[in-house]
Amino acid sequence: MGVSFAKRLLISYACAQRQSIPKTTIARAMPYHRHMDAVLAALESAAETALVPRDSSVLLAVSGGADSSALLHGAAAIAGDTGWILSVGHVHHGLRGREADRDAAFVSEQARRLGLPFFLRREDARGAARRLGLSPEAAARHVRYRALSEIAAEAGATRIATAHQRDDAIESHLIARERRGGTSRLAGPRERRGDGVVRPLLSVSRSEILAFLAARSCAFRRDASNGDLRLTRNRVRRELEAASEDERRALAEEVAACRDLAGRLEEAVAAEILPTVRSCGPDGRIDADARRLQAAAEDVRRLALDRLASRFARPGRAPMTGVEREALVARLGSGLDFRFEAGRRIRFERRGDRLRVGPSAGPPGRVRRAV
Repeated sequence: MGVSFAKRLLISYACAQRQSIPKTTIARAMPYHRHMDAVLAALESAAETALVPRDSSVLLAVSGGADSSALLHGAAAIAGDTGWILSVGHVHHGLRGREADRDAAFVSEQARRLGLPFFLRREDARGAARRLGLSPEAAARHVRYRALSEIAAEAGATRIATAHQRDDAIESHLIARERRGGTSRLAGPRERRGDGVVRPLLSVSRSEILAFLAARSCAFRRDASNGDLRLTRNRVRRELEAASEDERRALAEEVAACRDLAGRLEEAVAAEILPTVRSCGPDGRIDADARRLQAAAEDVRRLALDRLASRFARPGRAPMTGVEREALVARLGSGLDFRFEAGRRIRFERRGDRLRVGPSAGPPGRVRRAV
């Protein structure tokens, strides 16, 4: 059996890091209290930087696993200092029967002990998967964020905090490398999304989370499906667990660099492209300045195309494939007029100095010069 791409990448990082920055250098750059309690330090930093503003109403997305349990107990521990008004949201996806019922009961009890309001939503992820043509995992993610948004509105929360942590970001990075994803995919989960979702624990490792819970004797639930190595993320997680701390640190630095680049690309798109967008049809079609897109750096062009098309994507799906995106990047760079029917049923049409984007019922994958 061959060695997976993720494992080969870990091996290459191990070789490269034999001359990396010593641990003591990194340790000196970190405040002392962060060594002692990375979870609380990350949450305090979220309050200081206004990722989760002081005195704001925050919905904690809690599955009952180790990561979200650390988020729950850590946020509750410092809420008196930050002024956060906390509530707890749990989404039952209808996928794991009694085990999922026990997860919901566990989170409800933890919220009760902490004196926090608890909100439960029951969803049918299997039905969503059939209806939307998604994998069970993608459908679960889609219904989860939709449900959390509804809970936040009910609870009056302005932020939805999820417990994605450093190793999650590394896993997403390795999967994106394996699938040749773009900068946004390589950057892993965003720290802040436009819909109010924030991820304050991205700097915290899984081992630090487990240490936090152990020091406080906090219980958490274990998901048996995490052992299914047929799932890509579980396979990558298993390989990452076998890596040394130096290897994981090197990967974390790579993810951080990608996240920084992705942030700068988002800023460029917001400053250079989005101000040129205007609505131009009853079906929601929009158009943008094609010449400005043509003059932009290719990475900015890629991200801008994703942002322009995302509003027309089917639920739970990317607006276009990587191959389609690269074809569009090249077409825009050519300066020629064209019409492109993307496989996700989105039409891109350039005429002169405008690029029009909107829904299409036409056949996918055709590219031709506009007439």
